[in-house]
Amino acid sequence: MKGMKPREACVQRRTVAYQRPIATGYGVIHRREVLLISVADSEGRWGHGEAAPLPGFSRDTLNDAEAALHSWVGGDNGGLEASPTASAAVDSAKLDLASQAAGVPLHVHLDPSSPSSVPVAALVVGTHLDELESAAGLAVASGHRTLKLKVGSRPITEDRGRIQAVRDGSGSQAAIRLDANGAWGLDEAVELLGRLTPEDIELIEEPVSGGLVALEKVAAQTGIPIAADESATHPESFAEILRTGSVAVVVIKPSAIGGPAEATRRIAAARDAGLSVVVTSMLEGAVGVAAAAHLASATAALDPEPGLATSALLAEDIGPALPVADGRLWLPERPGLGTRPWTAS
Repeated sequence: MKGMKPREACVQRRTVAYQRPIATGYGVIHRREVLLISVADSEGRWGHGEAAPLPGFSRDTLNDAEAALHSWVGGDNGGLEASPTASAAVDSAKLDLASQAAGVPLHVHLDPSSPSSVPVAALVVGTHLDELESAAGLAVASGHRTLKLKVGSRPITEDRGRIQAVRDGSGSQAAIRLDANGAWGLDEAVELLGRLTPEDIELIEEPVSGGLVALEKVAAQTGIPIAADESATHPESFAEILRTGSVAVVVIKPSAIGGPAEATRRIAAARDAGLSVVVTSMLEGAVGVAAAAHLASATAALDPEPGLATSALLAEDIGPALPVADGRLWLPERPGLGTRPWTAS
């Protein structure tokens, strides 16, 4: 509510840049701006959160999130209701402070019995087929058991070859997960997924546009599990998925839906409805990925494996990324998130 005392906090724009372009159904991402909020408590500790609206995916824009964060710093909570990514940043910063005050890592603060590492899926990127095959092989050699491939940025006839390249590179040692970001048409999606059945595809996120009705039509005509991602972001759509069971899997992006607290609620609700849950990043920086990783550990959202091995794709990050080794993301023992942003130059 308005009239509250301003908070000791600051909001900054930062840039994340990718080592190589990432092609999605929404276009190619080279670099993007994110927002960092840092909040102090009465003991002089600082907690951090990241707002990373992604054009074509997020319900809010960077400007929306920035305005909401500045409003919140000024003592007005109302703006967060209209900006899920800003709300996620504030939620992360508060949890970072709370776990620092408790003297434990964030995942332990949320669940004392949670593990200190989580298995993570690797996002395989490459322009040419040989690059994809090589990247898949390297990911498997690094211990990853699940590989994710973005499809839909090229004609669907080319996607079949790209999927085969990933399978050739990984052999039979890894599960393959696809994400079309709604780029395929209904008929072509059904036809291709039918042909992919022998490839043992783990799941496909958002094969077609058109919301839950379209996803349900695809699910009825393929044996490959369908996952709702964009279609599950809005609270009303998420509730409809729980009611209808129109898909088998729900993707939970804490950064897109309001942060770890809301994500925890949705994970519990999805499980109660008999759905599988995949926790993923939104290709954001180190702070946002760390918050999602602590959440995945605390909620035991580990199978299917979280899509959180994305920091390795960055050439320019906002802080030191949590380490990934042997196919697992390792959560630091120090209190809080375990990472903090680099000082702006």
